[in-house]
Amino acid sequence: MMGYIVDLTVILDNIFRTPGGVVTENAALKVMGTHIRSGRRDSIHREIRSFVEATYPIMLAGRQVEKDMVVEKTMSLIRQYRTPPNS
Repeated sequence: MMGYIVDLTVILDNIFRTPGGVVTENAALKVMGTHIRSGRRDSIHREIRSFVEATYPIMLAGRQVEKDMVVEKTMSLIRQYRTPPNS
Protein backbone atom coordinates (compact mmCIF):
# COMPACT_ATOMS: atom_id res chain seq x y z
CA MET A 1 0.00 0.00 0.00
CA MET A 2 2.86 2.36 0.83
CA GLY A 3 4.31 1.89 -2.65
CA TYR A 4 1.06 2.81 -4.36
CA ILE A 5 0.62 5.90 -2.19
CA VAL A 6 4.17 7.12 -2.77
CA ASP A 7 4.15 6.36 -6.51
CA LEU A 8 0.77 8.01 -7.02
CA THR A 9 1.72 11.12 -5.05
CA VAL A 10 5.06 11.53 -6.84
CA ILE A 11 3.43 10.99 -10.25
CA LEU A 12 0.60 13.44 -9.51
CA ASP A 13 3.12 16.02 -8.31
CA ASN A 14 4.90 15.75 -11.64
CA ILE A 15 1.70 15.75 -13.69
CA PHE A 16 0.55 19.00 -12.14
CA ARG A 17 3.90 20.62 -12.91
CA THR A 18 3.30 20.35 -16.65
CA PRO A 19 3.93 23.56 -18.60
CA GLY A 20 1.05 25.98 -18.39
CA GLY A 21 -0.68 23.79 -15.82
CA VAL A 22 -2.54 21.97 -18.60
CA VAL A 23 -3.00 18.31 -17.83
CA THR A 24 -3.64 16.07 -20.80
CA GLU A 25 -3.80 12.32 -21.11
CA ASN A 26 -0.56 12.35 -23.10
CA ALA A 27 1.20 14.45 -20.46
CA ALA A 28 0.03 12.08 -17.72
CA LEU A 29 1.19 9.02 -19.67
CA LYS A 30 4.55 10.66 -20.34
CA VAL A 31 5.05 11.41 -16.63
CA MET A 32 4.16 7.84 -15.66
CA GLY A 33 6.54 6.43 -18.26
CA THR A 34 9.32 8.72 -17.11
CA HIS A 35 8.75 7.68 -13.50
CA ILE A 36 9.11 4.01 -14.41
CA ARG A 37 12.06 4.40 -16.80
CA SER A 38 13.97 6.65 -14.38
CA GLY A 39 14.23 3.81 -11.89
CA ARG A 40 12.55 5.93 -9.20
CA ARG A 41 9.72 3.42 -8.83
CA ASP A 42 12.23 0.61 -8.26
CA SER A 43 14.12 2.72 -5.72
CA ILE A 44 10.93 3.59 -3.85
CA HIS A 45 9.85 -0.04 -3.63
CA ARG A 46 13.35 -1.18 -2.64
CA GLU A 47 13.34 1.31 0.25
CA ILE A 48 9.88 0.15 1.31
CA ARG A 49 11.03 -3.49 1.31
CA SER A 50 14.01 -2.51 3.49
CA PHE A 51 11.69 -0.67 5.87
CA VAL A 52 9.38 -3.69 6.11
CA GLU A 53 12.31 -6.06 6.66
CA ALA A 54 13.60 -3.80 9.44
CA THR A 55 10.23 -3.60 11.17
CA TYR A 56 9.25 -7.26 10.70
CA PRO A 57 11.29 -8.48 13.71
CA ILE A 58 9.37 -5.99 15.86
CA MET A 59 6.12 -7.59 14.76
CA LEU A 60 7.51 -11.10 15.32
CA ALA A 61 8.34 -10.12 18.88
CA GLY A 62 4.65 -9.46 19.40
CA ARG A 63 4.95 -5.70 19.39
CA GLN A 64 3.08 -3.50 16.99
CA VAL A 65 4.84 -1.20 14.59
CA GLU A 66 3.70 2.29 15.41
CA LYS A 67 1.43 3.73 12.75
CA ASP A 68 3.42 6.95 13.03
CA MET A 69 6.52 5.08 11.82
CA VAL A 70 4.70 3.98 8.66
CA VAL A 71 3.22 7.44 8.04
CA GLU A 72 6.59 9.11 8.59
CA LYS A 73 8.37 6.69 6.24
CA THR A 74 5.68 7.27 3.59
CA MET A 75 5.99 11.05 3.92
CA SER A 76 9.78 10.82 3.88
CA LEU A 77 9.74 8.87 0.61
CA ILE A 78 7.32 11.36 -0.96
CA ARG A 79 9.58 14.26 0.04
CA GLN A 80 12.64 12.41 -1.24
CA TYR A 81 11.25 11.44 -4.64
CA ARG A 82 8.93 14.29 -5.61
CA THR A 83 10.15 17.02 -7.90
CA PRO A 84 11.76 19.80 -5.84
CA PRO A 85 9.82 23.09 -5.73
CA ASN A 86 10.77 25.60 -8.44
CA SER A 87 11.65 22.80 -10.87
